[in-house]
Parts: sequence; structure tokens; C-alpha cells
Amino acid sequence: MKILIVEDEINAREGLGNLLGKINDNYVVCGKASDGEQGLILAKEHKPDLIFTDIEMPKLNGLEMLEKIKEDGQNPYVIILSGYSDFKYAQKGIKLGIEEYLLKPITYSDLKISMEQIERKLSLQKEKALQLGNRISKEEILEQILLNKGNNLKEFYKFIEDDIKKDENIYLVNLYLRTKYKEKSEVIVKEICNFMKNYEIDIFYYSIIKECNYLPILINTEKIFTEFLKMLKYNLLYILRKSGFSDIAISIINLNRLEEIGDSFNKLQILSRWPIVLGNDEIIYDELISKLKINHCSYPIKIENEVLNAIKNNNKIKLIDVNKRFISYLKENVYYPTEVIDVCSKYIFSILTVSKSFNNNMYIECENEGILDAIKVSCTFNELKEQLNRVIDKVCERNGEGTKVNSLIVRKAINYINEYYSDKVSLEEIANGMNITPEYLSRLFTKEIGKSFSDYLKEIRIDKAKELLTGKKMKIYEVAERVGYCDSKYFCKVFKELTGMAPKEYMKIY
Repeated sequence: MKILIVEDEINAREGLGNLLGKINDNYVVCGKASDGEQGLILAKEHKPDLIFTDIEMPKLNGLEMLEKIKEDGQNPYVIILSGYSDFKYAQKGIKLGIEEYLLKPITYSDLKISMEQIERKLSLQKEKALQLGNRISKEEILEQILLNKGNNLKEFYKFIEDDIKKDENIYLVNLYLRTKYKEKSEVIVKEICNFMKNYEIDIFYYSIIKECNYLPILINTEKIFTEFLKMLKYNLLYILRKSGFSDIAISIINLNRLEEIGDSFNKLQILSRWPIVLGNDEIIYDELISKLKINHCSYPIKIENEVLNAIKNNNKIKLIDVNKRFISYLKENVYYPTEVIDVCSKYIFSILTVSKSFNNNMYIECENEGILDAIKVSCTFNELKEQLNRVIDKVCERNGEGTKVNSLIVRKAINYINEYYSDKVSLEEIANGMNITPEYLSRLFTKEIGKSFSDYLKEIRIDKAKELLTGKKMKIYEVAERVGYCDSKYFCKVFKELTGMAPKEYMKIY
């Protein structure tokens, strides 16, 4: 049993150490401290099973020290050494898990009784941990610790702590598997086990957390961080790629102490998104990210307007081309992964919203397939790219459903609108220019485009207005005039109908 003594009176401190040696020479006093600050340092260093502490001490009192030790993730047994017969600190002590109070001066018999009780509790705790270890697998133990669930976390930590070599390094590695690899997770685990065996790493835990497609691995090895990093990058990653798992992302954290597992796993989940920006050939770790020059990923409103116009005009070639430019834009700089995901989500949402008016079935299909949800949980760029292309392919499919603009008359009308939208464009004016009746043009336009002439004109004008409102210091009435509206109030009304927000709100966002 490792014991830490924290007592500001030197005679009491040394006397307690001597008494413990007389009771059982197997007790190891791993540290002695004269104040709470020193006690906290020694507790972090030695991780004792039992702490004896006084309450009133300089710098940091005993209870404050215990609070900080608890915050650090340690749960040692505690015996308070007190000269206060009324135990005025007892209530707070109970909250800190204090086992017992011993009144000074401490007698041999009182100390022996207390130590026997602590020994029984420690023995029971170890026995319980072993029973748990026999009853459930290492995978389940690690998963429950990582997800902070279950009632046996203390025993689980103890089980792992007894298993690992304390003089070697502890790494928590996280593999992001992608949904399409779920069914082959056993193959991946087999490859990892072979890898560990080949490099003589015999103490490791892994767990497949299906809810988030993660395969976290706890590794205990003598290899230093840089050496182990190279092994992951040039050996494990190569093996997995060779086995057909080309889109796996790997991140790693070096643990200073076992109690950091839960917090470190949360950090790894954030790190696991950086392959969206850095690609899958890098092993992601904190220091790598800290050295990056990261840019803000602003929303490409011009690209959005182009892609929406291509959809409205049913221009498949243009649509595919603009989407490629959007994908290239995402790779232009190093952005925060969350910003890239937000930009992609907004882009897809705009496409689906516009496409809904042309093909509601396609919109419902995309919604049912959870394309937007898939984007939000993506951890690799290939995932984002696949979802973007899926949507564009689905939009393009409507060309085969009889909605392509075949009429030369309608194409001429569309070209005229695109060129003269800022003027007083009217159905009658265009019809007269082509020597046809307005009624005929209206019917033909609605049949080919799927919406009325006036609705189409509104959308073109508002799309142009969105471009003018973005990053430019123009007055709203100036924008209204530039896109063909003499009445700025009416312009604001139409703008809100089509975008869901007023021009002022739009300017604030973009």
C-alpha cells in the first residue's frame, strides 16, 4: 500500500511514519509533505492508495488539497489527522470521501484499527476489479471509461492501472472508420492486432464505438512519441490502405496519466475531423495542429448563385462545373474543419431548397437518405465530396424526367431575362419581340421551367441582389434599383419571401 503523509508538524509527521512501519513493514510511505501545496505535488507524482492529512496547514489546507486531488481524477482513501474534537470539518470531509478521522495524538491501537479497515477496503476493491475483468472484456472496460458510463468506473481504472507498465508511455489512438467500413471492423481489428504483435506491443485495449464510427485504442509501450508516430504513419496506415481501407483517419494523444483517458477521447474526436482539411496521410496530433496557419472559411455566395442559376436553367454541364469549383474552393486554404462542414451544409441546403420546386421527390429522397446529416458527421474530405456529388447527380437526374428546356422560345426568354433583369422586363415585351402572344409564352414557359414567368424573374433578381448585398456597402434602395425594383419596400417583401430573411439581416450574416 502506497501512503502519503501531509502534516505541518514535523514530530507528528515522523511519528506517524514510524508507527506505520511498526504495524506493517509492507506499508510504503511514498512521500511526506509539510503543507497542502507540497502534498498536492506528491499526490500527482506518486498516486497513493491512502493519504493521511492534517486540516489546518500553511499555503493550502488539507481539505482544499483533497478537492484538487479529486479534480485531478484521483480517488485515494483518506484519513484526517485532527486536533478538533468537535469535528467541525466533518460535513465537508464526507463529501470528499474521507474514510476516517484520527484525533491527535495518534495511538498505535487506533491507527492499527484504521489501517486494517483500509486494507479490507483495498482488498475488496481489487477483488471487485478482477471479477469485473473476468466478467466483461477489455473492449467493454475501455468503452465504458471513454463514454463515462456505468457504475464501476473506479474499478475499471484500477483494473487497467494494474495491467499497464507504469514506466512506459501511454497513448490513446483513435481510428475513424467511416460508415462503409462498419461491416469490416473485425478485419481492421485483426490487422491492428497483428501490427501490435509484430512490434511487440502486448498491452493495449481497443473498443469499437459504433455510434460514432470510432475505434479507440489504448496503448502501453516503451516507444517514444515521435517513434510511435512514425510507426502509425508508415506502417499501420500502409497496412490498412493495402487491405482496402483507404479512407481511415488516425489521431493520437500522449497521456500523462491514466485518468486523462475520458478527456483525451473528447479531444481526439475533435482532432479526428482535421483530415477534412489535411487529408488522410497525416496522423493528427495537437502539436501538428498548433503549427498550422488557419484561415477563415467564408461562404462562397457567388458560387452558390451560379450553381442555383444552373439548376434553374437546367444546365447540367454548368452545374457540374460550378460544383467542381466549390469543391476546389474548400481545398484552397487550411480552414477549420467545422467551418468547412458548415459551409458544405449551407451549400447543400440551398441546392435542395431550390431543387424542391422542380422535383419534390428528389428533395424527399435526399432528406430520407440523410445527406445533410452525413455531412455534419464527416471526418474526411472524401466523405464531404461524395455527399456533394451525390446531390448534384440527383439534381442532374431530373434532365431525364422531361424537364429539360427544349423550346427555343423559352431559352430566348431566359436569355433575355438574364440580360435585362435590371430593366422593366415584362412577359408582354418579350412575347411581342418574338411575335407570339403573351398567353402562349406564359403557358410554354411554365411547362418547360415548372414555374411562372414572374416567379422565375423574381428569383433571378433576388439572386443578383444577394450578390450585391454581400460584402458591398450599398444601400438597400440602391440594390433594389440595380435589380429592377423601383419600390424598395416591395423589393424587401419579395426578398424575404424567397430567402426567409430581410435584406438587412442578410447583409449582417454575409
